[in-house]
Amino acid sequence: MLEFLQSLLTGTDKIMMLCAIGLTVEYFRPAEKNQPASAILFNLIWIVNFVVMTNLAMMLVGRLVPMGVAALGGPLFHIQFAEGWIGGLGQFFLLLLIHDFCYYWFHRCQHTWAWFWAHHKLHHTEVHMNATTSFRHHWMENVYRIPFIFIPMGLFNIEGSYTVLVWDAALLWAIFTHVNLRLSMGPLTRFIAGPQVHRIHHSSLPEHQNRNFAAFFPIWDQLFGSFHMPKQNEFPPCGMTDGETTDSVWQAHFGVFKDWYGLWKNRKAGRPASAPAAVPVASENA
Repeated sequence: MLEFLQSLLTGTDKIMMLCAIGLTVEYFRPAEKNQPASAILFNLIWIVNFVVMTNLAMMLVGRLVPMGVAALGGPLFHIQFAEGWIGGLGQFFLLLLIHDFCYYWFHRCQHTWAWFWAHHKLHHTEVHMNATTSFRHHWMENVYRIPFIFIPMGLFNIEGSYTVLVWDAALLWAIFTHVNLRLSMGPLTRFIAGPQVHRIHHSSLPEHQNRNFAAFFPIWDQLFGSFHMPKQNEFPPCGMTDGETTDSVWQAHFGVFKDWYGLWKNRKAGRPASAPAAVPVASENA
């Protein structure tokens, strides 16, 4: 119990510090000016809830991932890495690539399957995207990441310490891509995801729906037909196309179960499940 509380406090402190840095950077060149303090405050309150529930969920992840890898006979892929720091970099970047590929498809499924969208929707009801938005996720997402991301990563003979490094890199990069910052990656836009590319993903405009799913490398979006190349100074408004918002911590926690109940009733009645618009087959601006 003491260990759990210590990890809880450490995790919350680290996240709050990183968010504070992100919010400070946003102040100098915001994509959206004069964001309401109430929106940021809501996310900060949610972060505490998210960290508590995520720490509990990770106890499950810690048990199920090794079991899943072992059940599949893993690790299945044995790669010979060079000795020293070169081999270390190789392990890190290979695992980062694997993580991003798996995350791309997990994220795309969240926007395609109504049952997954029900919990991911919390992240997209954010109207005023900023550094704190990176933690505006439903805690159940970490459970779903087990078969989609964590177990596939465990199928490679890569040292566990690099898994931790990749998770930390993903956390830092999530904050970077969500910052309310008028920043383009310029000629690197097609190769490295930045705030502008990810803002397109959060756009409330119909033409931007279901675009730019990758966390690190937009190459996946370009390969699989979901890439939108931002125009110069294209920083659209964020939120849901229908204007839906999340206004309370209660709704953030339990709205998913209400939506699931509605989906279950529709299924019993033979009505199709409502889901976001299908991901386009061809990528524009590819």
